[in-house]
Amino acid sequence: MPRTTTAPDRDHVEGRILEALDPAPGGGRAYRIRIIAYGDSRNGRRYPEALLRQAAGLYEGARVFDGHRTDDELRSSATRGLLGYVDQVTAEADGLHGRLNLLPSAQRAAEALDATLTGQDAGRPALVGFSHDVLAHFEPIVESGRRILGATRIVAVNSADLVCDPAAGGAVRAVAGGVDPDDPDDDPLLIHDGRTARGRAVVVAECAARGLPTEAAKAIGDALPHRFSEAQLTHLIDVAWSARADAERVTLTPTVPTVHVTQEARDRKIAALDAMLMTGPDRPSVAYRSLRHAWADITGARVDFLGEDENRRILRDTMGGSGYDSGLRSTESLTATSWDQIFGDSITRRMIAEYGSANLQSWKLVVSSVSYGVDFRTQRRERVGGYGVLPTVGQGQPYQPLTSPTDEEATYAITKRGGTEDLTLEMVANDDLQAIRNIPVKLGRAAAITLYRFIWDIFPTNAATTYDSTALFHANHGNTDNPALLGQSTLSNGRRKMRQQAAYGDATDVLSTVPRYIVVPSSLEEIAFQLCTSAVAIPATPAGPSDTPNLHQGLEPIVIDYYSDQNDWYLVADPRMCPTIEIGFYASSDAPELFTQADPTNGSMFNNDTVIWKVRHIYSGTALDHRGFYRGAN
Repeated sequence: MPRTTTAPDRDHVEGRILEALDPAPGGGRAYRIRIIAYGDSRNGRRYPEALLRQAAGLYEGARVFDGHRTDDELRSSATRGLLGYVDQVTAEADGLHGRLNLLPSAQRAAEALDATLTGQDAGRPALVGFSHDVLAHFEPIVESGRRILGATRIVAVNSADLVCDPAAGGAVRAVAGGVDPDDPDDDPLLIHDGRTARGRAVVVAECAARGLPTEAAKAIGDALPHRFSEAQLTHLIDVAWSARADAERVTLTPTVPTVHVTQEARDRKIAALDAMLMTGPDRPSVAYRSLRHAWADITGARVDFLGEDENRRILRDTMGGSGYDSGLRSTESLTATSWDQIFGDSITRRMIAEYGSANLQSWKLVVSSVSYGVDFRTQRRERVGGYGVLPTVGQGQPYQPLTSPTDEEATYAITKRGGTEDLTLEMVANDDLQAIRNIPVKLGRAAAITLYRFIWDIFPTNAATTYDSTALFHANHGNTDNPALLGQSTLSNGRRKMRQQAAYGDATDVLSTVPRYIVVPSSLEEIAFQLCTSAVAIPATPAGPSDTPNLHQGLEPIVIDYYSDQNDWYLVADPRMCPTIEIGFYASSDAPELFTQADPTNGSMFNNDTVIWKVRHIYSGTALDHRGFYRGAN
């Protein structure tokens, strides 16, 4: 499975208190707590059960602080706010459990924990909870058009902290079960600001979905705190709806029918639209039969009303009044009520699903670093050399100054890539579903192929590196041979050269790097497969296997079918062990973005009876170090 492992991230995830125990060994109070639960957090982080079970030992002895420490406090190792520590950590059925041992001085924390236990027994929300602070590796995973980050390794546990709201969220500090109300980047579906237009719009939309009038929405908005959660909003709506229902039963006055649909019905319609855009025999039976059917069902529009050209209206509604922007809509898909946003979201999800096709994701295997939210300025990745072997100091002799190491930097700047595709009046009038389905397929595959080739072109292009202006594969880099017919002996030679590479600026620091992948054109697939899987060596002469164990068994082959030179082959080190390539994305994920124009009275809609979808993908990257690569050329 393709994987991309980034640098360790700080992460915070919700835990909870379970019960009070006998006094702690140091004289303070003790409690049984769940430090972290298995599975997905609400902000898009995934913690597999197997991973947490394996990491349970890292939590043993973890300190507990009153709230999360800042980066400065971590660096200074400050003891301010230290409450105690966790021990007796075990992997249970629902997560990692442990014993919280409070210091005798932590009386206020003990009072809060006791109150939380009492409230939990009465069915009230917890007053306080726990949030772990860890360094972890994550890999991006796309499921049904939604990007999540799956934890692949927990490197270290900094602490398991007591917090009032177990939610220190954001892009780096993630939370299972909550968000950070002070972080503007946190998930807007969980925490809203009633002082903003979007926060007020959420209240109005949710009230309308339950059939409540505008007056009720205003009253509910006034009753909410400035920053409110979905749970708080839902509770007040339930109260208002129940009160209204009771009043109607007393007066026997029927309510005015509403054109708004419930969340369940809306989700069903979105699922049917998503299914309509799917290709292949596995398309679900719930799919809409046509675009016209989907539009009429979702919008509630009357067909052929007063002789209106419904085909042109569908086009106009698809463009909408504000234009479609996948970057703004990505977190609001399930609350959208207008056709242009719902249809745009479905197109985007289908495009991202096609973009994530496994056969175009092999580039993730050889990339050592992925950055998100990169701006258009030149990105610099600096490296500093070493000091070499320390000189001997004679008896009574002074220590001599060491030669300061030199430095070098790899650089790149992101660039825009993209294009357009049309939804035409003819497609709508003919209800040409196949052509409509092709829009997200073509856009997604184009974006995926472009990125795929950008990464894999680094090898045969063999451009000069940005850090030393020498070709990536060059005799000066000690990572190429010509000729080098792929076989047992030449593969061994490439492995040997990779092992003998020394660190930048320090020839004494031999890296002992070994290859993890062999990249070949289709013409070399068979011999590469044999070399990677055979238990015994495969000498070129004489032909046939011998009884010599195969040193290269376990090497993973990657076949790049579009390579034009069917003789070149490449070795790549494990990117987790050696810098290889960095790729940086402008957006918060590696997925392309989708847009339409906002005004249906000009542009393509006015001139050509078409809605133009624009796909945009902004990224770039560079080779970080030649020491993790080797090229053989026949």
